[in-house]
Amino acid sequence: MNLALLKLELDASTLRPQDASEEARLAAKENAELRDWLKQRTLFDEKIASVFTAPAVPAGLRDRLLSKAQPSKRKSNRWIMPSLAAVAATLALGWSLFWPGNAQLPAWQSEAITSVAKVHYGISRLDERAPTYEAVMQMLAATGSAAPQGSLPNSISRLPTFGCKRIQVGNRPATIICFKMPSGHEAHLVVMNAADLESKTAQFSRSKNWNMATWSEGSQTFMLATTSDAAELKKLLGLA
Repeated sequence: MNLALLKLELDASTLRPQDASEEARLAAKENAELRDWLKQRTLFDEKIASVFTAPAVPAGLRDRLLSKAQPSKRKSNRWIMPSLAAVAATLALGWSLFWPGNAQLPAWQSEAITSVAKVHYGISRLDERAPTYEAVMQMLAATGSAAPQGSLPNSISRLPTFGCKRIQVGNRPATIICFKMPSGHEAHLVVMNAADLESKTAQFSRSKNWNMATWSEGSQTFMLATTSDAAELKKLLGLA
């Protein structure tokens, strides 16, 4: 089982590690990179799960509710239900939105889009906030963080920005720069100081509700991701 498949299996069982296969559990013990990744994912999942913990039911709540119930409006009693089902549905929906990475994507791309999703949905906060690309670039230069070394298309660099987030993709430093598109959607540019792709021509892919374009330039690899449609993504790159 390759690293991407191991991560996919372990990702689905962070809160129930006994459900993972023996091969995956053994790999998590022997592979330092996988062990560190699993530790961080487990901490994150535990944090998310704690948000959805059902509150304790106050003493006497049932009796007070029954005492106020009106016989002529028995149908309304169906709304007096524990919220566990709603919580479970929300949590299930959350996983589908938060984790767009999958084993069909290259490992670095799967990890990068998962980091993007955390930022997009507010699970991971931006390190710096700034309204323009120029301001973001100044912040990244001041900290020595990964930043585009060449020029981006004007259709991207002139967009308003929200800020940036420094991340790790594998063992390599990377940065997410968040833009606001004309449609109101967000576009997230991941820049990584490693040339993992040979093609300078953008390659397009899709995972769940995310559209992505990936390319390399010089010694850097880029991924531009958005929940907007593929046509708007291509327009940002000057291809439509």
